[in-house]
Amino acid sequence: MSSFKKSEEQRLGIINDRGRFYWVKRVPKRFAGLVLGADGKPITQVRQALHTDNKTEAKLKAAQVEAARMAEWEALAAADHASARAHYEAAKKLAQARGYPYRPVATLIAGDPDQLLRRALSVTSENYTSKAAAQAVLGTVPEVLPTLTEVRDEYYDLTRTRHLKKTEQQLKRWRQPRDRAVKNFLDVVAERDGRNIPIAMPINKITRDDALRFRDWWGQRVENGLKPDSANKDFGHLSEMWNTWTTLKKIDLDNPFSRLWFEVRGRKKTKTPPFSREWVKSKLLAPGALGGLNDEARDIFLMTVNTGLRPSEITDAPLEDFVLTHNVPHLRVRENGREIKVEHTERDMPLTGVSLEAARRIVDREGIKRYQHKANSWSALVNKYLENNGLKETPKHVAYSMRHYVEDALLAAKVDDRMRADILGHEYKRPNYGEGGALVGHREALELIAL
Repeated sequence: MSSFKKSEEQRLGIINDRGRFYWVKRVPKRFAGLVLGADGKPITQVRQALHTDNKTEAKLKAAQVEAARMAEWEALAAADHASARAHYEAAKKLAQARGYPYRPVATLIAGDPDQLLRRALSVTSENYTSKAAAQAVLGTVPEVLPTLTEVRDEYYDLTRTRHLKKTEQQLKRWRQPRDRAVKNFLDVVAERDGRNIPIAMPINKITRDDALRFRDWWGQRVENGLKPDSANKDFGHLSEMWNTWTTLKKIDLDNPFSRLWFEVRGRKKTKTPPFSREWVKSKLLAPGALGGLNDEARDIFLMTVNTGLRPSEITDAPLEDFVLTHNVPHLRVRENGREIKVEHTERDMPLTGVSLEAARRIVDREGIKRYQHKANSWSALVNKYLENNGLKETPKHVAYSMRHYVEDALLAAKVDDRMRADILGHEYKRPNYGEGGALVGHREALELIAL
């Protein structure tokens, strides 16, 4: 045999011994001491007959054998080092690698005896058979389902394609209420260890009574003044995570968190109040009124005055989206690496008056830096500043009130509803014909209210 053929076969993990092919592999270091030979002692290399003298067939069989052996070794490591859940999951993969779906031994015994016999023979007929392989194929590894915390983490992974356009900050904000719901539930229901930390409980151990106990806990808090919406959000997040995980994992478990919601009647939706035009002119734009804010925070706020832009539409815009040399200076509102609210949010926003001046200063500083993708941090700072400096028209006014001011100002200036929707990035429910006036028309409308 030529040296070329030998090296190629070694690369494929096969050798030819007296005309017959064998699969050969050195045991990876991470499995050292776990893989045993026929004498029960650890081995460093395995060899298995492929029962063929055809190289092409040997290559195919070797790939199957390697997949089975690697699954077996992973199961060995899980059984030796990891949790009961990891052992169970590894056993399922090992059984599948051997060509059998994992079935509990009780199910196999109650089923077709020929199937059970075939499984037993498959285990005993192969070289280097391990206890892990026998347990997996014969279904003797106890079923262990994940804890609620593990389900949450797997749910995040299972739904990752829903959030491909979210920034790191957006994804963090999306996860926070779900993390909080799981924590709240475990704080109320789970048993605690010696350090008073809730002990994770497998989801098949979570009962409807546990969920109702959690609801009672929330009920007491609602009676003491907390909003029912907070409770209902917890219930909704837990229920949705449960349904998604059990569906995608094909686990048949009733959802204990379904139909827990508190019914809320007679609730009036609160809307952020708009600033009045007089307040904007005499208070917010008074000389020195915003002087205590850092330059970037102040200019972001001023950019909202004549545009009604959402803060994130400014903070997340890269420098190239400040198009100030155009005959109609404007800000391009695009995704910019984040998930925008809705498709109609994308638009070009003409800049006028103090908003244009603020945009020029931002460009001179080479764009947004301190608050890039940190609109929440900006809002917290500005809201605190407005409160501490007597710049809130009422206790309910916040920085976002500027957006509602612009909407009201455009309405007072008799700008039609289609144009207002285009400027503010709202959904327009009538048929969408043409470009809605585009940049020039939008600028003319905004010039009616510009300060």
